[in-house]
Formats: sequence, C-alpha cells, structure tokens
Amino acid sequence: MKTFLSIVLAGSLAVGMSSLSFAQDGGKDGGKGERRAQRGDKAAAGAKVGEAAPGFTLKTADGKDWSLSDAAGKVVVIEWVNPECPVCERVVKDGTVAATLKGVKDQFPDAVYLAINSSAARPSSFDATPDYLKNNKIDIPALFDRDGAVGKQYGARTTPHCFVIDAKGVLVYKGAIDNSQGGDGKTNYVVQAVTQLKKGEKVTPGETKPFGCSVKY
Repeated sequence: MKTFLSIVLAGSLAVGMSSLSFAQDGGKDGGKGERRAQRGDKAAAGAKVGEAAPGFTLKTADGKDWSLSDAAGKVVVIEWVNPECPVCERVVKDGTVAATLKGVKDQFPDAVYLAINSSAARPSSFDATPDYLKNNKIDIPALFDRDGAVGKQYGARTTPHCFVIDAKGVLVYKGAIDNSQGGDGKTNYVVQAVTQLKKGEKVTPGETKPFGCSVKY
C-alpha cells in the first residue's frame, strides 16, 4: 500500500511540475503564439484616427501610379471595395455610394473619393472593378492593392470600409459607410464626417464598426 501511494504521489508531483513549466514558458512555443496574436491584433487596428493617414502609391485601373500625396491639401475619402461582395453590390445598386459621393462633393467640390480593392484572394475582382464602378455610374478612381499592404496598413477589414482624411492629411473617420447593413440607414457617417469638417467641428463619431464582407487578402 505504501509503495502504491508513493507511486501516485510521485506521478502527481511530476504532472504538477510539468504544468508549471508549461505555464512559465508559455506552452510549447514559449509564448510565441500569444505574442504573434498580440502583434496581429495591433496590426489589425491599422491607421489611427487623429494621426496622419499613411501614405501610399498604387496602380489605377489604367496602370498609372496614384499617390496619396497627389491629393495634398484636399479632403480624401477611401472606400474599400470588392465587386464580388454582395454588400458592395447592394450599396451601389441602392444608391448609397452615389449619395455618399454627392454628399462629399457638396461639401468639398475638390474632394477626392477613391475605391481601393485589396482582395487578392479573388483575382477576378480586380478585373471586375472598373465595370462595377462604370455600370453603376460611380466616377471615381479605382486603385489596386494587389499585395494587401495598404489595406493592412489602414486596417481595412470589410468591403465596404470607409476612411475620411482631412485637408491636412489627418485621418478623422474610419468605419461603416452608414448606420445600417440592411440598406435602411438614416445616418451616412461619411457625409456626416465631411459636413462636420466643413463646419470646422470635431468629427463625431470618429470611428464606427464596419460591416460587409471580409477583405479577401
């Protein structure tokens, strides 16, 4: 009996020491997995409201370079798009994007409105982007972020996901295009942001939760 108890006690002690060791070094990868996750969360946060918008240069649909610096001194609105996303299809078909573009131009006639496609996992979506805009009478530049670097830099999570940059190059809004994924939105956050900018007011809210399909990096 004593021998049996000694074996059980020794086994329990070994398990306890093993568990302690696992906890201390963060598991089999020494905590690397947790640190990777933390870095991933930080990267996913992307550009911060109130800070300078990250600069970038991308190719347009006709193969030309377009840089954010080309719009220096102007208000810039960026909408992440994917023509193969049903939510992106909905917001052009029901007039949401057209109304947003008009609302922005009403406040700042020289404002620049961009469509960026970062969905490299859906290569066909790049080819479809020009017609997606043209067929829905949305006259804005289409930029191709084929390696996803700009989308990740900004923290673009969905299509659509919108960003508003003021004339000083500061990001003042990021989030949903309006307040309803179902298409019955009463508040267009992008138009509200540029209207507040025009009035010299603080943009509120500066951030909302974006909706739509995930960006297919």
